[in-house]
Amino acid sequence: EYGYSIIILVLGIGLAIKGINRLWNFFTLSLRSVGSTRLLYDGILILDLGIFTSCMIDVPVIYLMIYLAGVYLFKGVIDILSANDSRKLESPHFKVKLAQGLINVFIAVLCLVFIRRQDIVVYIYSAGIIYNAIVRIINSFRKTDMVFDDWTKESLEAAGEEY
Repeated sequence: EYGYSIIILVLGIGLAIKGINRLWNFFTLSLRSVGSTRLLYDGILILDLGIFTSCMIDVPVIYLMIYLAGVYLFKGVIDILSANDSRKLESPHFKVKLAQGLINVFIAVLCLVFIRRQDIVVYIYSAGIIYNAIVRIINSFRKTDMVFDDWTKESLEAAGEEY
């Protein structure tokens, strides 16, 4: 009975924490980095989405199910577009991102198909959360190239900028 409230609360708090984390990283770490304004916009957008999601606890259940399906659909489309960009850059890991995006779209479609059965949608959404967590854990152990940005005090002074 309280499954949706718990899911919405966890999703909202998680998005708000992620948004605050991105804003913290922007103001403390990447103020002078390339693409730092994107981090600022991402942080503001994710924080706003988290607050909006947390406010949806009193909304009727049918709208929550549509909202959750929309979140999964949006995430799936973003993953598919990201995989397409990785494929264009000839990354060998684009298949994992593409599969994750297609499965997220499939989860969204399943949620919309079973929209009249609230218990099934909760199980589908929970399985999607578990699946995405497992994929993220697996991806964290994947070897990637690291790019280090040397912006120590000495390098900034040598470039004529203030620290």
